[in-house]
Amino acid sequence: MAWAQQAAHGAWLFTIKYTALPHKAFLFHPFFLFSGWMSALFSGNIGVVFLVMKAIGVVLFFVAFYAYVDFLGLDPIQSTAASVLVGVSSGLGGILAFSGLVSRSLAPADLWLVEMSTYWSLLWNPLFPFSLTLMLLSIYWLDRGTREARSSDLWLAGLATGVMALIHPYSLPLLFAFAIVVTVIRRRANAFGYLCRYFALALPFVTYVTVVSQINPLVARHSALGEMKSPSLVVYLLGFGLPLFFCLAALMAKWTPLFKRYYQVLLWFFLSVVFAYLPFWFQRKLVFGAHVPLCILGGIAFAMLLGWCSRSTTRRWVVIIAAVIGLPLLVATPIYLFASQAKIARANADGAYYLSNEKMEGLRFLSTHSDPNDVVFATIATSRLIPAFAGNTVVWGHWAMSIDLKERRAWLGDLFKTGSNWDDEDRSREFWGTGIQYIFADGEIKLALETYPFMWRVILKEAEKVFENDSVVIYRRRKAS
Repeated sequence: MAWAQQAAHGAWLFTIKYTALPHKAFLFHPFFLFSGWMSALFSGNIGVVFLVMKAIGVVLFFVAFYAYVDFLGLDPIQSTAASVLVGVSSGLGGILAFSGLVSRSLAPADLWLVEMSTYWSLLWNPLFPFSLTLMLLSIYWLDRGTREARSSDLWLAGLATGVMALIHPYSLPLLFAFAIVVTVIRRRANAFGYLCRYFALALPFVTYVTVVSQINPLVARHSALGEMKSPSLVVYLLGFGLPLFFCLAALMAKWTPLFKRYYQVLLWFFLSVVFAYLPFWFQRKLVFGAHVPLCILGGIAFAMLLGWCSRSTTRRWVVIIAAVIGLPLLVATPIYLFASQAKIARANADGAYYLSNEKMEGLRFLSTHSDPNDVVFATIATSRLIPAFAGNTVVWGHWAMSIDLKERRAWLGDLFKTGSNWDDEDRSREFWGTGIQYIFADGEIKLALETYPFMWRVILKEAEKVFENDSVVIYRRRKAS
């Protein structure tokens, strides 16, 4: 939302709003750019715009998914089973959690890693459905283009990969490896020409993203601080759960025919797991989309099980048993996550799962009375909201984008430490000298202002109160005379 807010305010290139370190706008992101434009055009809440975009992305994903399974030649039973698995299935996390068997060191990935399951990816971030759709289209067009010698599909696959590089580039190593392996196996002597078509459209986008990430010191530090290492393989396997079990059972039963016909689907899943342990700082991101090929193979496995039943009555009972017993097992993790999130919401003030009216009033005041480039000092929790709802820059708030978070914590602790070497004038000069224009006082900061007024007196002497309600007080730095 912080980037979409910048687009709504007219920006074409975006800055990192979760650090007060000065830097120029550098990021071009078409998804957030378009979302911000829609919010500005219709004067709509960006959250509502994201909800609409997410719904559109989910529809587009399933259109691409059905097109791909049709190309693979799945029959109605296989296609239906694959659709159910990709739409609702998860790993063993929910089952183990309900049984009380989850430990902190061995928590299945489907309990905490959004990218692990398709349903979670589609529901989580409005960007993810579009990223997953572009990834699926790249795989689909690479598969069809190399199998049927359709060079135009390689151009389309390259374009889809390139656009994905702009909005969610983490899966690029996987897509490049998939393209090379499948093209070399199928087109052999002509592989180079096909790959040239693919990379001709993909590489310009990828080059831009790579150059920006290397030459911009803030982005480079964000990558270093945002390291996302993969957990143990067991954690991943438990996270894939029953679809993986179905897939392995089918491969054990009919390895040769399944491998010959669907080796490219197996390759997609295999590369996802292997690349998740290669030396990338974004290792965990590389399992994004791995659930899709697993569900396709799982749907084929379920159809094989029905095929072994010679009588229609037996098949009917297998379907009934699968619905009564298997479906609850498949959706155990979504149910558990819903219950745990509802419990967290009930622990909030008044059991609310939304921002209080008082806090929203303060955010709206900032949105209408301040400049988006103004720096706001607030608690870390509130600072997560300010760039999204008001559009301002904050000194911290994001676990990876606040690249100077450790230094800021030390700075604030030293500034207000009892017995420090700061005198009043130096303390005020140091605080306001960081570029802060507003103090958004709620929660801990508001409590500190009321409990230790003598510590904040010298700082607030340089500011004026511009907003107040029962929960929020906002101060603005006075302009120098």
